[in-house]
Amino acid sequence: MKVGEEYLYFQKKQRIIMFDSNEVFYDEIAIDNSLKYTKGKTVTYSRVSRDFFDKNAILISTSVSEKELLIHQPHLPLRLNCFKNIFWTNEYFKTINEFRNYLISKDINLKDLENLNCNKVVIIPIGQQISFKKSIILESSNNLFEGLELLYHCFNIQYKYININKPYFSRFRSAAKENNLNKLSGIGIYRAGIKSNIPSYYLGGSVSLLEFESKRFN
Repeated sequence: MKVGEEYLYFQKKQRIIMFDSNEVFYDEIAIDNSLKYTKGKTVTYSRVSRDFFDKNAILISTSVSEKELLIHQPHLPLRLNCFKNIFWTNEYFKTINEFRNYLISKDINLKDLENLNCNKVVIIPIGQQISFKKSIILESSNNLFEGLELLYHCFNIQYKYININKPYFSRFRSAAKENNLNKLSGIGIYRAGIKSNIPSYYLGGSVSLLEFESKRFN
């Protein structure tokens, strides 16, 4: 699979926007050969599990648009800094050194933190009932967000939406319905789409929302 390839997927022509080993982001190709839904400056990509797409899609063409590559930046990771043994906190960290010590206290190996190679990124926090909240734009002067710096900003964006007594995400208000299948713990940063032509990422648990929902219903 390559970015820009066209597939026949459930009787419609789709173009690959980006992908990894877990998920495929795609868009439908219109009659005039343009993309139907990713033409705007703000987009949340259509997505499906990689395994499901591989089983149900047929390759048609390998064409690619340089303009699309520039806008959607598919070279960026679809997920990064995903950990199971920590959850977002309601604590605001005043300094990056304070945050570094916090991660160490949670047994996070700082060498495992991944960088994000871009100069601007939109971060979308989510509520613990999995609703997207007001996004924030982060900017870097050197076209790079180091892993520690990125996660530091993400924690300070997410903190106001966290109930520390409920260290997981769930769509249910009732504790009786919040069994293990309905709980998403951990942390992670996941590609959402673009916002004003800037790559956007949402903050979630140790797996993406697509993977979480798939496991709930499988």
